[in-house]
Amino acid sequence: MALVDTIMRYLSRVSQDESMSPDLREQATYIGVAYQSHRNMCRLVAQVSVFTRGEFMIHPSHRVNLLGENLDTAVRRHAKEVLNAISDHHTVPSLGDLEGHPIELYSILDARIERAMTGENRILFHQELLINEKKANGDLTRIIRKFGYHYIFRAGLQEYYMTKTVAAMVNFFRPDGRGDEFRISTQQTCYNFLEARLRLSPEEKANLIQRTRCFPEDAHKFWNWLEKHRKAYLAMKAAFAILSTLERR
Repeated sequence: MALVDTIMRYLSRVSQDESMSPDLREQATYIGVAYQSHRNMCRLVAQVSVFTRGEFMIHPSHRVNLLGENLDTAVRRHAKEVLNAISDHHTVPSLGDLEGHPIELYSILDARIERAMTGENRILFHQELLINEKKANGDLTRIIRKFGYHYIFRAGLQEYYMTKTVAAMVNFFRPDGRGDEFRISTQQTCYNFLEARLRLSPEEKANLIQRTRCFPEDAHKFWNWLEKHRKAYLAMKAAFAILSTLERR
């Protein structure tokens, strides 16, 4: 593709330009190498857009130098209790979770979500993913300082910020005569209640459907998608709860 070729040539020039700072040259190299892995033009465009504004950053591994740090962390002191707390959620960690790789929201994105977007909306979506990746990695760094590293923290935050981005950028509710503003506010209401409660009972869902006057099948499709893609997030919240309780003793 002509656009990809142009961007890759630009990145190559920057990475080899001795007048540029070492950080910029490394960032350009990273974006080019990363594209060879993900092969997603919209993510490439979003990353270059952030790069040209001087805002792009390479997130470090969250397990770098752990062997040289204090290993007496809350996660290690209460490893058995944490494992028991998350086992009911049946989550399977990825290699990135186990090794503490930087969070990349695109890596767990439901492919159907991206296919439903076109043109500029897809690029805007990837830009929002990059913004939330930065927040997710910042949150993970703070959590590690407090509790130590556990794979469920990375997995949970990755799920949380991916689903949060999708909920803000993609509408699951069908268009009708009440207009787009109704669809947006209805989805936001349904999201906010699940966000506050983590789980909603059938009765609570029925009450919300009645309150918002939305199509029940649309609301359930939205909630089902969120619940399916937030298992690790719920496991992370369970781990937080048990660690906070044990650390107060």
